[in-house]
Amino acid sequence: MKFQLSIIRDMIYEAVAHGVKLDELCRRTGVKAADLNDTDRLVDWEFAPHLWDDIVELTGDELIGLHMGRRMRPTAYGMIGFLLQTCKDVKEVLHSISQYNETFSSIYTYTLELQPDRAVLYMEPDALWAAKYPTSARQASDIGKSSAVYILRTLTGKKLTPVHAFFSHGRMHADGYRKVLECELTFNAPRDGLVFRRSDMDLAVLGHDVSLFTLFESLLLEKQKQLSAGKSFSEVIRTSILSSFKGQIPPIDIIAAHLKMHTRTFQRRLSAEKMSYRSVCNDLRRELALAIIAQSDKSINEIAELLGYADHTSFRRAFKSWTKSLPKTARVKDAVRT
Repeated sequence: MKFQLSIIRDMIYEAVAHGVKLDELCRRTGVKAADLNDTDRLVDWEFAPHLWDDIVELTGDELIGLHMGRRMRPTAYGMIGFLLQTCKDVKEVLHSISQYNETFSSIYTYTLELQPDRAVLYMEPDALWAAKYPTSARQASDIGKSSAVYILRTLTGKKLTPVHAFFSHGRMHADGYRKVLECELTFNAPRDGLVFRRSDMDLAVLGHDVSLFTLFESLLLEKQKQLSAGKSFSEVIRTSILSSFKGQIPPIDIIAAHLKMHTRTFQRRLSAEKMSYRSVCNDLRRELALAIIAQSDKSINEIAELLGYADHTSFRRAFKSWTKSLPKTARVKDAVRT
């Protein structure tokens, strides 16, 4: 899982604009200031895992992501930002974000759902990332929502405002969210996203340019092909489970159908990598279990159900085979370390 370094760059520069010292933030996160110029570079999802925690601590602002989003530019997303500025209308903007999502981030998924009277832009973090770094996932959700609103306003020259915003995290600072997003809020929702009026999808983009749109789209298509070619099949499966199935393990025929292939073809491709669907799923369950145990207060029963185990006994048995200890013991050890 990777994301574009330009996102880190803009986060750091915005933190500096909010009073944080550049050298201090770079020192804490292990990011070299010189590296921030390599904006098209894709970095590993754990490149700067605690960057958001450090920004929140140094600014003292628990809604810093929400506030940063109001200053985000389309170019923060690299090549796709140039494409967005040449789109025909808002619908094409949101469709392009969804279609070329992986060219700037594979740890955050955007999905556009058009309904008769509304349009929903789902904005959801990768399940493993959210479990391991909940502060980062929440701040990314916040900056995603506010930046979407303000970028759409920049592109259209209109005060486009969502009608509803929903968050998977618990209720907090509702007045702060309402002040920035200016819409109805729902916390503890099953998914993260924004709801717009269906009519807003027809708002024109001021910089619409057919020839430039065609150019940038061809470049993004090529980049998308290169990224896909560089992935092993087992990585493709992991990404699909984490993004499309939110970390819940689907039956093999379901994941094969999702990837548009027959189950036998699916199994053959894994066998060619000396892997099996069971081994991929077991590795993923182990990573998710360790992350959730360390970062959340979910009960053992809830974690077992979330990861698809028949009961908590089966989960405990599997957890002990991975770590040589029981989940409760591991949670106590993590609490002592922190």
